[in-house]
Amino acid sequence: MEPRCAVEDEKTTRCMNLLHKLGLSNMLPKRMQQRDVQVIDALSQDVKPPKTETELSSQYLYKLMMLDYRARFLSCKPEPTTTAPESHVVGTEDDDDDFLNFSEETVQKVHIEEQHIHPMDIHMAVFHCADDFLRQYIFSKLSSCQFALPLLVSNPFTREIEFPLWALRNIKKSWQSKAQSKMDSHSKYKSRHMFNTPVPVASFIRLGESSISKSEILNNVISKQKHKVFFHRNCKGSTRDCLLMDGVVEITWYCPAGKEDDIFDDCVAFLNLHGDARDHPQQLEFMQSVSTVNVVLLSECPLDEKNKKIFKNLYTSTVPLIVLFAGQEKSLTFKNPTKVKLGAKNRNEAELNEEIISHIQHCVNTYKKNTSIKIFCDEARKHQFKVDEDKKSCRDGHEQANVLMCLLREERSLNFKEKLLPLQGKLWHDWCRKDKDQYRLKCKGKESLECQLDAIKNEKASIRKAQLEAASPPNEFMRSFITCLTSPAHSQETKSYMLQWLRIFLDEFNLGALAGYEEEYLSTWATFKCGPKVEGGSTNTDPLLTKLNTISDKMTATTIGLQHIMRETSQIYEVFKPTTKHQKETYEFIEALPAIGAEMLMSGLPLELMDGDAAHVPLLWIQAVFDRLNKTLGDKKVFVLSVIGLQSSGKSTLLNAMFGLQFTVSAGRCTRGAFMQLIKVDPAIVAQQKYEYVLVVDTEGLRSPELSTNMSLSHDNELATFIIGIGDITIINIMGENPSEMHDILQICVQAFLRMKQVKITPSCIFVHQNVAEASAGEKNMEGRINLMGKLDAMAVTAAKEEQIDNVTGFSDIIQFDVKTQVFYFKGLLEGDPPMAPPNPSYSRNVQELKNKVLSTAQWKSGCRFSTLSEVKVRIRDLWNGLLKENFVFSFRNTLEIMVYSDLENMFSEWSWKLRKHALDKENELYNQLLSNIIEDVSQKDLIVDFGQVYDPLTGEIDTYFKGNKHPEILIQWKVTIDKRLENLNRELIQNILKKCKDVITIKKNKSELDQRNSDYEEELLKMSKNLAFKLKDQRLTDQDVERQFNSIWTDWNTKVANEKPPEKCVNVRAVVEGILHVQFQNQNDITGKIRNKKAQFNLDVKKHVNKSWWNSLDRFNLFHGNPEDCMNQCTHQVTNRVKRYITGKEAVGNDFNDSFIHEILSNIKSEINDYEKSNKVEFTKEYQTDLSVHLCIKAIPTFERMHSSFRKTVDPITYLKSKRE
Repeated sequence: MEPRCAVEDEKTTRCMNLLHKLGLSNMLPKRMQQRDVQVIDALSQDVKPPKTETELSSQYLYKLMMLDYRARFLSCKPEPTTTAPESHVVGTEDDDDDFLNFSEETVQKVHIEEQHIHPMDIHMAVFHCADDFLRQYIFSKLSSCQFALPLLVSNPFTREIEFPLWALRNIKKSWQSKAQSKMDSHSKYKSRHMFNTPVPVASFIRLGESSISKSEILNNVISKQKHKVFFHRNCKGSTRDCLLMDGVVEITWYCPAGKEDDIFDDCVAFLNLHGDARDHPQQLEFMQSVSTVNVVLLSECPLDEKNKKIFKNLYTSTVPLIVLFAGQEKSLTFKNPTKVKLGAKNRNEAELNEEIISHIQHCVNTYKKNTSIKIFCDEARKHQFKVDEDKKSCRDGHEQANVLMCLLREERSLNFKEKLLPLQGKLWHDWCRKDKDQYRLKCKGKESLECQLDAIKNEKASIRKAQLEAASPPNEFMRSFITCLTSPAHSQETKSYMLQWLRIFLDEFNLGALAGYEEEYLSTWATFKCGPKVEGGSTNTDPLLTKLNTISDKMTATTIGLQHIMRETSQIYEVFKPTTKHQKETYEFIEALPAIGAEMLMSGLPLELMDGDAAHVPLLWIQAVFDRLNKTLGDKKVFVLSVIGLQSSGKSTLLNAMFGLQFTVSAGRCTRGAFMQLIKVDPAIVAQQKYEYVLVVDTEGLRSPELSTNMSLSHDNELATFIIGIGDITIINIMGENPSEMHDILQICVQAFLRMKQVKITPSCIFVHQNVAEASAGEKNMEGRINLMGKLDAMAVTAAKEEQIDNVTGFSDIIQFDVKTQVFYFKGLLEGDPPMAPPNPSYSRNVQELKNKVLSTAQWKSGCRFSTLSEVKVRIRDLWNGLLKENFVFSFRNTLEIMVYSDLENMFSEWSWKLRKHALDKENELYNQLLSNIIEDVSQKDLIVDFGQVYDPLTGEIDTYFKGNKHPEILIQWKVTIDKRLENLNRELIQNILKKCKDVITIKKNKSELDQRNSDYEEELLKMSKNLAFKLKDQRLTDQDVERQFNSIWTDWNTKVANEKPPEKCVNVRAVVEGILHVQFQNQNDITGKIRNKKAQFNLDVKKHVNKSWWNSLDRFNLFHGNPEDCMNQCTHQVTNRVKRYITGKEAVGNDFNDSFIHEILSNIKSEINDYEKSNKVEFTKEYQTDLSVHLCIKAIPTFERMHSSFRKTVDPITYLKSKRE
């Protein structure tokens, strides 16, 4: 024993020296954390080959974080030391002799070299120093790089064998097994956590020393690309001595793609024991207990007694055995097909691989034994290996998460989310819709904007009350979750374990719930794609779309993740916060909630910024989380980086590779909403970078195909505008080289930013084209990039012109962009075909180049200033509120579409005014004819014929406009709508005139009857009065009693007269006027706010009412005599006076209010302004016309209300009776 202990002590010393060389000696035991790795440091800016050994571990982790598999081949070779050269005469025989002389003496003279650190020693040194969470993180990156993972690790410092279960638990693999029969046309796709997924296990071991590399043979067996899944002696950077890998058992999985050339038909696990098996009996025994087939490489040298005994045990075992003889060239047949002898010496590599694969496949099919990591763990415990999950904090976290899952399973039903998470269902979605409606009031003829606003506020309050009742008090599930994360009794490590356990349990929970739905969805989608065609080439698939949406809704209803629980936490805060000020216990409970969100961000976990299901930002919650961050960290400078792109374009993958994050990556159902994650900047580079944290925002994919039936164009445009607006830099991610879809979205963003004048932002963007094959794509596509820039510039100028904003000469005036330096072309992510393909090193290199550009923003972005946490909070609030107020532009595909539609609306306004003008003139004409007894009735047929003289030519004008427009392909989508609107307006005007004429005839008849009955009414009144006086003459009544008796009779008589002609309902003049203004100026920013802002006086504002270019270029002294503003105010006076004269004239006639009055006033205002501009060479903005029109029309409402009231009185018989009462 003593010599063995001495050897082990020597190895421990050598291992400590190794850690000292790597600069990791202070990181034992397991002191290195994930937050130490996920940091922006000097490496993030410039990755150079390591010059010293202390740089190796940090570079290894950094490259691994960026999915650069070359991380495992890192080395730092020391400078060779050479002896002083002796002077020789060149070309002598001695020189030749010396050159051919390889004696030990000569070699020592020439070269003395110190061996560099083995790459796998760096790998295992980091493993030993990493805590359990960092190990789990490292394993996920190793798995993505298609590297083998440590399964059993011999700790050189404690001499224990460790089983890193926690690190392995989160490993997930995807594969597609081949169809089992011809009848089964679809291969089966699986995506599984390998912890509880049993698969066959092939174990590779070596007995004795060999010149053949077992790991190299194994790599050739499982990787067509010959990817170095297992590190071997022939890998780059390998050395003879490797301290930390001896006795390590590694595991990897072969995952088929469902293709004919798959190596194996289904998933197979491979174990590989490093070193001679005789030196590691415990590991060998473990492998024997879990293997489906053993593959043994025998040394060329004869086996000693110990190795013979080991081999005998392997041979006599029931587990199939494949033996590779390193000293034999030929393979031998054997009667037992589960005992195979293969020669490995001087063999053709391809032939040997085929033989090994064939025999493994046969053994796997014959000896049906499948094993999972869970079974590995049971065996590890039997062998008394150290299992990391046995530590107390992990067990405590597991117990807490298990309690939550028990509560979850108790409610297992289709609507379990509504019960456990009551605040984010229908009530929350209704509240979000009402919140948007509050800013986007619609014109309703019977209800004013103020009434609508009051009604919406009441509905929001009612919904909040219902939410409060539904969640008062919070259910046991949510209360337990919140208590786990806020209780001081639990350590931060325990809380982290609880969150991770909960995420794992929820993944398993969802997997079972979604399995059936996913299969049904895929089959329905396949049927939908191949659906029968009907006439016109369209697909008759409406029922299938409905079914797809139903399945999607069910999947959403049965899926629950940590983001949903955190969303409920945010809603509890939003609902309870305004009501808990006077309830101390509840107040303290609610006030602790933002700390959970802040702690998640500080721990490197993503937090939901925008609810993906409701498309809404919970502002109260987000602001509280930022306040808490500010309180904990201080008001630090933050660089906000956001990303947008179409679905499945690789946004999340890009961010994960760039910063080592763990945003959810999926090629199927996309991320919903927006998530943010906080990354710390190393204090050593803060002065250079000018910010202390990076806030990364990931978003759902735009133009999502499976969500297109539910998610509108407006949603994508809103989301893109929000994400670009909050980011200092936005990465616009494009799959391939065609940016057309994103080009359209960018146009809408630009126009939205131009309209949201109250939001002060300076966004910038970088284009990233993913999966571009050619290395020279950047140079070859320069012409295309210049064309793109030209289009972006043109649309920005067009948008600015549409919004009448000056000083915009190009796209970069709104969103900073340089086509030469802010466009990147990325190679494909994978180096080969999935699922076994490793990441492409060129992709990692491209990511690093992009990262250098992004992080150095302060150096190249002019006027760059980074916001503090509190300023980012305000930016999010202002931008979201600005988006809520803006509705018009988001419903369009691009700027050109907005411009074409705006021109169309202006034309329709002119067409409709011609009809309205004709209707108003016709109405006055018929009104006068009826009152003058020229005509006695009006027929609908005559009106249709009369209106046809105007309507028919207008339809011709519309057809001509649509055919002759420069953009008929855009206009055509509104042709049917415009035709229908004009037709409906024509019919509506005819019906209104007909109704008013009928009313005039009825009023005339009633008035005639009333005049004839005036004397009768007076006699009846007199008679009633006399009868009442006679009846009461013998009674001694006071004057009050007499009046009371008279009032009773008077009321009955009034009722009788009123019933003969029920009064017309009163018109809500304010609602009518506001509705017309809302429609007329719908494309103006915040028109609702302008209408509601009732100013007593209109004031000319040169900054917003006068064209800036014209104002700056004019010679004011020569053009205007006196103050130019006074001269321009003259236009306002002229318009105001004309409108006053119009209203006074209408009031003098005594007619009833007509909505055509407002249209005529708006027409007069427009023509008056146009005339003034032409005659005085002045240029006003559209906003001037809008503000003045709104002011004058709103100001006219009391007059029109008085006109309407007066008219009703003149035709009301009750009014006449009241005049005779006295």
